[in-house]
Amino acid sequence: MCVRGIPLAVIGVLLAGGPAMGAKFAGEAFSLGAGARGLALGGAVVAGPFDGTAPYWNPAGMNRLHGRSLTAMHAETFGSLLNHDFVSYVDARADSLAPVQAFGFYLYYLGGGGIKITSLDEVNRPTVVREVSHGDWLLSAAVSGRIARRIDIGVTGKIIYRDLGTESGVGLSLDVGALYDLHRFVRLGLMVTDITTGFIRYSGGSALVDSTGRTFTSAGRTESILPAVKPGLMLHYTSGDWTGRLMAAGDIRFENLRAAAQYWSGALSLDTHYGLEVGWRDMLFGRAGFDIGRLTAGAGVAVRRLSVDFAYLHQGDLDETYRVSAGFRF
Repeated sequence: MCVRGIPLAVIGVLLAGGPAMGAKFAGEAFSLGAGARGLALGGAVVAGPFDGTAPYWNPAGMNRLHGRSLTAMHAETFGSLLNHDFVSYVDARADSLAPVQAFGFYLYYLGGGGIKITSLDEVNRPTVVREVSHGDWLLSAAVSGRIARRIDIGVTGKIIYRDLGTESGVGLSLDVGALYDLHRFVRLGLMVTDITTGFIRYSGGSALVDSTGRTFTSAGRTESILPAVKPGLMLHYTSGDWTGRLMAAGDIRFENLRAAAQYWSGALSLDTHYGLEVGWRDMLFGRAGFDIGRLTAGAGVAVRRLSVDFAYLHQGDLDETYRVSAGFRF
């Protein structure tokens, strides 16, 4: 949930002069996470705990769900700067011997308005001609299965549509995830997003001017979304009515982000995520974490088939983020 690409990938797209520059932030709009539970835990849920947002965080996690679930989320991200919405369906009712244990779909949206289109008047002063909105849509389908008693795997295919107001683009990508139960109380996770190197190809558009003053035409341009490797760890323990979970995860990228990441060396960078969840009777939950160094917190309640979660993200440079999500199991 890095905010250094805000607003969205608009800045990266409009200023990029070629695929190499565009690749750094081309997929940034899809990195803000899904669900209030995941945000409250600092985005450190690669190894769990999982709910209906599992196809986003790690599709292998769908194997740890039971029955069918619908999940919906809305967030006012960074104040009123962006609208962030998510809806998913997961079906985990397969026979234990079937090659596909679960499948799911999700729709992810991040967007807003306020992009000012300008032109020069008769004295060469910029004037606003109109305002347009921007948005990123991600439609995904995921499947998961088990290749060994302790190893689950999952794959998510993604269709991307990006509207920048003056041009639009479509693209494809693929995520792969895995889970391994190292011990009764220890679970390891691994997620590789855009493992095939995703792409967004633009059509239409108009002449743009990059940061060096060079004019180019964006029509037919393609942006690459480079892979990111996300290892995760979850420690969990239950005593009586209480359950505690401690999580850690990292985003390892090879995009030469340098100071835009928490830690970096050459082209390699690392952003960290930490989370803590305490639950009572699997009904009431308190959560806290750190998402790339930013404090997160939240709470949740699960009554029978319905669950509701709330999350808060502190952001020093922009307004805070508040996120609400709800799930229904049937």
